[in-house]
Amino acid sequence: MAWFRRSSPLTLVTVALILGLVINLPGKLQAQSQTPSLTSQLPAQWDPPSPPDAPAPVNRESGGIRGDSCKIPLDQKLLSLVPLSGIGKTTVDYPTVFWYMPETRASAVEFVLKDANARQLYYAKYNLAQSAQGVSGAPRIMSLKLPPLANLSPLKVDQTYYWELALICIDPDSGMEEEVTPFVRGGIQRVAPNPTLALDLQKATPKERVALYAKQRDWYETLRTLAELQQALPDDPEVAEAWAKLLNSVNLEPVDYESRLEPAINEP
Repeated sequence: MAWFRRSSPLTLVTVALILGLVINLPGKLQAQSQTPSLTSQLPAQWDPPSPPDAPAPVNRESGGIRGDSCKIPLDQKLLSLVPLSGIGKTTVDYPTVFWYMPETRASAVEFVLKDANARQLYYAKYNLAQSAQGVSGAPRIMSLKLPPLANLSPLKVDQTYYWELALICIDPDSGMEEEVTPFVRGGIQRVAPNPTLALDLQKATPKERVALYAKQRDWYETLRTLAELQQALPDDPEVAEAWAKLLNSVNLEPVDYESRLEPAINEP
């Protein structure tokens, strides 16, 4: 008791702080241990259940390729990375679209964006770098950000758009370019973001941003932010698990994309 009476105010404050830390530490440790993993915050299903009279899903994968000028292996397919219904949501004006590119001799890809009435809004052709053997690269994932500076208006809220991708290959007989069919297609449904999303994103870590977009069911931004995170943290097991779960949700198995680690994302 004498010690207590002789203690200075500074000593009392120090003791109080230490006691406070000791009291609060178990709660903080418990909160940290209860933080959900990134993978657990990704939805298992991106598409709502379809009614019986729902339209057929859009063509997500290429199926058989007419002709052999592109020389795609039989066990590989061109695939748009969208939910199984073929349509993914976005909360941004100019989303980034992704597709799985198989090993091919294609010389270029042709990209078209259309509105719900099939009116063409944007067209672009991108050449692919090829090896001396004429192969454009190992199987990989490629991406394209819709360009805000190409006379393309921002996507409108509550509107649905469709993008199409076709391979351009050289016909071995004529030496001329030809568009190879069938092409792949993906849908973009522009939705309004949660009013607090922008503020939440400013305060969030990169992993938290992925979870915030996933909570909004924003397929395109979830895919983009997780792809960027996978590039920045290639050895992070939590990111790798989440990346695999997201790609598996569109039926892209690990064996399909293990060969494209350098780089994981190509910008045409």
